[in-house]
Amino acid sequence: MDIGFVAAVIGGLLALLSPCSALLLPSFFAYAFRDAGRLLLRTAVFYFGLCLTLVPLGAGSALVSVLFYGHRELLITVAGSLIIVFGIAQVLGLGFSFGVFSRAQGRFAGGRGNLSVLGLGSVYGLAGFCSGPILGGVLTVAATGTPVRGMLLMAAYGLGMALPMFLMALLWDRFDLGRKGWLRGRSLEIGPVRTHTTALVSGTLFILIGVFFLVFDGTASITALPGMGWMEELALSAQEPLSRLGGATDAVAVAALVITVSLVVGGTLLARARARGREARTGEEERDPAA
Repeated sequence: MDIGFVAAVIGGLLALLSPCSALLLPSFFAYAFRDAGRLLLRTAVFYFGLCLTLVPLGAGSALVSVLFYGHRELLITVAGSLIIVFGIAQVLGLGFSFGVFSRAQGRFAGGRGNLSVLGLGSVYGLAGFCSGPILGGVLTVAATGTPVRGMLLMAAYGLGMALPMFLMALLWDRFDLGRKGWLRGRSLEIGPVRTHTTALVSGTLFILIGVFFLVFDGTASITALPGMGWMEELALSAQEPLSRLGGATDAVAVAALVITVSLVVGGTLLARARARGREARTGEEERDPAA
């Protein structure tokens, strides 16, 4: 199994649990969408929003490898070194975000409609200051493969955020997750360095991935993790039809398809929500003509 996908999913989870987020997203979904069906629907919309920005970004980062055509060793050396740098930055609590996405996140945060949730998803993956090095590390991994692999890696990164968020929101009240210290982590002081347990775990993960890159000539040569042979077979069977989509033209087509489907689904959900809202208002007016 390509360890890059494992790193992407775990990276998404750690970005969700990053110190800056402080579990705000799971708690918001838990209190805003108490019905399980509605929570599932809004989580799907949020994930589509993530894919709107992350998937094309993954394809674009993979196209960078074209500049290194014929120089694979240099590409792996640069990528491995960058991943290690991002890992060290994460451990040290250094971060970055794109200001425009941070401001947009503030506008969408708190909205309960499908359009607000879709917008929140589209900016959330790029707005977190603490998770910036994690995103940078995953994008660097994506840049060492084909555009299709880059898109799938970023989709896996988004899934690593969306699926745990749904599960935590679903179980938030039942297990009082907001008070669980092990989820929030804690601050640490290692000599002169002040860090956070989540940052330490995520940073160490990407430092190891960077070392693997340099030692094993990229993650593609690390075929499987111990005890995960069944996952390797599943991955190989899934990669077989995708292997024919390695060209840049096909990658653009797939990215366009993902974006189109996301927009259609998001638009349909939004239309249904507005229709239900109009029906509810009409019903209230019929019950209370004086209103």
